[in-house]
Amino acid sequence: MTSSGTENPYGQKDPAAAPAPYAQQGAPYAQQPAPYGAPNVDPGKTMAIIAIILPFVGLGLVGLILGIVAKVKSKKAGFNNKLAFWAIIISILAIVVTIVLIIVGIMLGVEAAQQLVDACSNGDPTVVINGQLISCAGIK
Repeated sequence: MTSSGTENPYGQKDPAAAPAPYAQQGAPYAQQPAPYGAPNVDPGKTMAIIAIILPFVGLGLVGLILGIVAKVKSKKAGFNNKLAFWAIIISILAIVVTIVLIIVGIMLGVEAAQQLVDACSNGDPTVVINGQLISCAGIK
């Protein structure tokens, strides 16, 4: 038995001389699409919802701050968070209304105090203001 170099003594072909069974010919396989993952979620959406609710329970300043933070987070993630925008607007309006109500309350309080002082300046022990009997003890 003669050996041509491609066969070994046991009658098998030399694996180094044989062509690779899975040799790549032509273009490689096309890249497979990425598997579906979780959808992108706006990181500021929940915070914006909370920021919309807070001004209605008297926390306009906290709602404004959360609305701004939600807007910034959404913008960094590439989302246009309209809820955060409206939370900022509602919070600003709530703050303005609160400031106006505080000013009106102070003005009414000062006016009532002035009426009490004027009424008690006559020396009467009690006065009636807006239908309420008020003692003038200690007011001068």
